Amino acid sequence: MGILDKLFGKPKQKYETLGNTEPVCPYCVKLLEKMPGRKTKCPFCANFMYVRTRPADKKRVIVTEQDAAKIDEQWKIESGMVIGQSSQSYEGPPMIEAVRYAATRGTNIVTNYQLTPSIAERIAQIVSDGIKNKSGIAGISRDIRTQFPDINKATADNIAQTETATALSAASSERMKGMGVTGKEWVCGPEGATPPVCDVCRSNAAVGTIPVDQPFPSGHMCPPAHDGCRCALAPVMLPEKEKPKKVRQ
Repeated sequence: MGILDKLFGKPKQKYETLGNTEPVCPYCVKLLEKMPGRKTKCPFCANFMYVRTRPADKKRVIVTEQDAAKIDEQWKIESGMVIGQSSQSYEGPPMIEAVRYAATRGTNIVTNYQLTPSIAERIAQIVSDGIKNKSGIAGISRDIRTQFPDINKATADNIAQTETATALSAASSERMKGMGVTGKEWVCGPEGATPPVCDVCRSNAAVGTIPVDQPFPSGHMCPPAHDGCRCALAPVMLPEKEKPKKVRQ
């Protein structure tokens, strides 16, 4: 079993096999000089080619823009989050690291949402329990509003989304380091979501794979980059001879 399989377990989902593992343009099918390391334009047909890591077999592939979006959605499922139009739920066992991390976020919730320490601590526990019980964003938001009727739905939704994403990304990042994963990618949230994918997140995704201990262009080590961010972190094993690239801050 490979390191990434140990990290996230063997995928239960049957994903569509997408992309080329060889240096071949996914549009014009012409052989390229070498495997690109990030989004680049095909020298033959001038279409932009994208580079992604497939969650099913952890192989790096060259894909079209459309297939890149599909793989991004596969990673959403693989990381434990299934994004819908109005809710977010989880598949597979909860990440115990995320459960524990979410429960420690009381001080951050005080600062971010201007709540009293006692309310913030209780909300942190609601988020932690929601991750543990796989309640989903809608369920966590509902639990927040049930205990605190003065918090409106928009605020509860924002807290549920942001705090859950923060806990899952932080847990994924720490687990990746502990398992010896060497690289990571920023996977943007779905197009058409609210809030929409911002320029900061697009820039982080555009840089492609970077070393696991290196920040993205925005300065973040992992998503979320802002309140309501629906982006995720994907693990990647860098080739042994690949030199770490510098990310422009």
